[in-house]
Amino acid sequence: MMPLNLRFRFSPAKDGLVKVLGPLETEIMQILWQSERSTVKQVHRRLSQQREIAYTTVMTTMSRLAEKGVLNRQREGLAYVYTPAISEAEFVQLVVRQVLDGLLDDYRDTAIDYIVEYLAKNNPAELQRLQQAIQSRTGEG
Repeated sequence: MMPLNLRFRFSPAKDGLVKVLGPLETEIMQILWQSERSTVKQVHRRLSQQREIAYTTVMTTMSRLAEKGVLNRQREGLAYVYTPAISEAEFVQLVVRQVLDGLLDDYRDTAIDYIVEYLAKNNPAELQRLQQAIQSRTGEG
């Protein structure tokens, strides 16, 4: 089930999911998407293998991800167990939809022209696929 009210900032110059999540948030989500459930202690242990990071920083970041609706949090004993509220594929789909909705709502002509131009230059096969998708939806061809 995809959260509908997920809010994020889009930073186009950054790579991958860091465009919408911070670098630490992205690392934490990738750990959770791999392990499916973790405590702050388990995530902190994994992150600490690569660099020095405070336990409280990991705890705060995971709490914020839960507040954003990306993680679920459930108390088990003395610790919270976190699980992804959304799969990585669903998250990517949600981000793409929100970004494109914003661009198409505000700059429809420019966005469409650019997508067509980009595909023509960089991936003609995908442009052909787009053309077929349009034809199938409009009943042409």
